[in-house]
Amino acid sequence: MTPPTSVAEAGQRLIARMAERAVDQRIPLNGSIAMTHRCHLRCVHCYLGSERHASPESGEQDTAFWRSVIDQIAEAGCLNLLITGGEPLLRSDFAELYSQAAQRGMLVTVFTNGTLIDERTVDLFDQVSPELVEVTLYGATAQVYEQVTGVVGSYRRCLDNVEALLARGIRVGLKTMVLRENRHEIQAMRKMASERGLSFRIDAALFPCRDGCTAPLEHRIPADDAVALEMEDLKLLRDTATYFQRRRGETATDRLFTCMAAVTSFHVDPQGTLLPCLMVSTHRFDLRTGSFLEGWQGALTGFQDQEILPGYECHCCDKRFLCQACPAQAGMETGSPHRKAEYLCQLGEARLRAIAELLDK
Repeated sequence: MTPPTSVAEAGQRLIARMAERAVDQRIPLNGSIAMTHRCHLRCVHCYLGSERHASPESGEQDTAFWRSVIDQIAEAGCLNLLITGGEPLLRSDFAELYSQAAQRGMLVTVFTNGTLIDERTVDLFDQVSPELVEVTLYGATAQVYEQVTGVVGSYRRCLDNVEALLARGIRVGLKTMVLRENRHEIQAMRKMASERGLSFRIDAALFPCRDGCTAPLEHRIPADDAVALEMEDLKLLRDTATYFQRRRGETATDRLFTCMAAVTSFHVDPQGTLLPCLMVSTHRFDLRTGSFLEGWQGALTGFQDQEILPGYECHCCDKRFLCQACPAQAGMETGSPHRKAEYLCQLGEARLRAIAELLDK
């Protein structure tokens, strides 16, 4: 009998070969679609700004369009599909489109605030299993949660719906944004996830709204404090240290983007625009005027060819493996993807100090 470790190692090698093939052949393995940017919550930090309050008639595409897109991306090789928003459950056709994506063989993850999940949604996920339903938790108490969301009763609805999913054996994960409003409840939220046997992740990277409004940045906490909250998760600290040690010293590249955007991943926004990722507004293709493959093999091909401008420093900094800096996200804050965002740099420095302390111990 083959030892279990050998089976696991063989599986990892197979996945690695598949990933290499996807990169070499530029297969759009991982995609995300935002069928709406609308949301019924009023979260203080949301980067979508006024888009949350737009009507469906403001450019959102209809069911037939999204059915066609789902078929096209499945045929192009998409395996992992994220359905996000806004709040995707605001779409009356969510169940139909989710089911189609799953039935086409894609592993579907749903990002939701959880407050709109009802019995029909639970039945849907029970019958057609998602890879993950990831619910954003904004606080461990109703007071803090609703201070963030601005909607009375949203805390109780979120927790009750998480419990309803778990009662049916549906895979759920929890996450939160680190905000000045909820920083003192991060530990309690982590405990809530642990008590339910759920994954939990936190994110400190707040960005300006897509319309340029910088109001979300007012809810940041100091980078040192944010990283201290991150690294209370000792597994995350050890994994971060291992990842950094493996990648530090890699030869710097002159390419601006070094991620998998437009290589193996893509995003489609509510207006039907194919983009390299959620944060990028260049290299776009209108899927109302042509097929997914036309856009993937046409407008998106030059995205990774962009080179850095003189004076750009992030591409050769070892902390680039820790700060999670993305040129597109930095551009939202600084006005140029070729300039570093100071807060992200501070996050990288704080993570580097945390790793150094771990290694010293």
